[in-house]
Amino acid sequence: METCEEKVSIDLRRVLLSIAQALDDVGFDTLHHSHRVGYMAYRCALRMGWDQELAQLSFAAGLVHDCGSTQHSALMTFAATRRPGSFARHCEKGFNLLSACGPLSRFALPILYHHTAWYELQTLAMDSHDKQIAGLIYLANRVDHLYFHQHKDLFGNLSAAGKRQIIEQLQAHSGTLFAADMVEVMADLVGNDDFWFSMHPQHIEAVLLRLEAAPLFSRNLNLNERIEIAELFSKIVDAKSPFTFQHSLKVALLSQFLAKKMGYSAKMQKLLYLAGLLHDIGKLRTPDFVLHKEGTLTAEEYTCIKRHATDTRFILQNIHTSSLVCDWASNHHERLDGSGYPLGKTAQELDGPSRIVAVADVFQALTQSRPYRQGMSLEESLNIIAEQVANHQLDGDVFACLQHNAEHCYWLSADENEVGLQSAVG
Repeated sequence: METCEEKVSIDLRRVLLSIAQALDDVGFDTLHHSHRVGYMAYRCALRMGWDQELAQLSFAAGLVHDCGSTQHSALMTFAATRRPGSFARHCEKGFNLLSACGPLSRFALPILYHHTAWYELQTLAMDSHDKQIAGLIYLANRVDHLYFHQHKDLFGNLSAAGKRQIIEQLQAHSGTLFAADMVEVMADLVGNDDFWFSMHPQHIEAVLLRLEAAPLFSRNLNLNERIEIAELFSKIVDAKSPFTFQHSLKVALLSQFLAKKMGYSAKMQKLLYLAGLLHDIGKLRTPDFVLHKEGTLTAEEYTCIKRHATDTRFILQNIHTSSLVCDWASNHHERLDGSGYPLGKTAQELDGPSRIVAVADVFQALTQSRPYRQGMSLEESLNIIAEQVANHQLDGDVFACLQHNAEHCYWLSADENEVGLQSAVG
């Protein structure tokens, strides 16, 4: 029986915060770096007299500016610009990720150029607002890295000397790397205690969530746009581990395909795709050494792994209004006999969509090749799932659909051509 098709909506401000938090969890940069860059940019924009919409766009761009990061940017040289082998790679990756995500595509160009010197930005044929945002994010990003390397006192606060050193570094590049008017205003902020006392992530999040309405954040996103945001998240999740490369996408495609074959409506198929994309978002908080371990997990490590399903539930509840999508995503390790985790739900508590995502997740994990082992064959994978069905852990009807379409499901799960896979289902 098909589950009620409830309305799905999201809070775009909370999405931006979740992306910043995801980048913290992936560990590409210093903790809460994206929060601070966004807040610094916002405070500076307001002080320069920018209107509220442009200031909020700067805040948002700061929160997502490192979505393409692949290395610790604090290790980069101070004067580096967008050149191959330095910042170019993560700027371009961020540009591509955001360009493919309609609701956040507004930030693609500023993120592409957020490590480009101000004097170079002036030569580019791009919107003046994009130049301003890119230049401001470059400046705020550099202030945060300078702050990170400054000595702090016993209570974690900057000394007067530390503030002067940051200001001197900025002024040394005023009018070249950074816009002179931005440096002047940012220098005033750097010298102000309240500016630094406000940097606590909870304060920054409170500021963002209290901002007045702005066009970007007031839009009602359609289901396809919400899926684009989920695809962005899935790419951030999968970038954390080579073992899970494309895993989220393939679980989504399998869930969508099985739902279609089992007679679910077109909207429900998309909602299952959405749940599949997001089912492992909680793994962002799983330590790398546990997530990447090749051998048998210890009892403590297995407990650590299990919490990702709970983390998934809470992360999604903070973004999505749909309790069903949150349930389907976070139920993927629950089992019909109550032996699953994290809640130990039983058959009476697991609806059809939850059962579909669970089977898709197991099948994809079995058939996926990893650096330390080859993916299992179709026959081996089906035999293992058949045993779990016989033990009343996985759903027999979903498994029957998987068996009936086994060759196609195996291709969806094991093929590495992302574009071909999406067109084959969509």
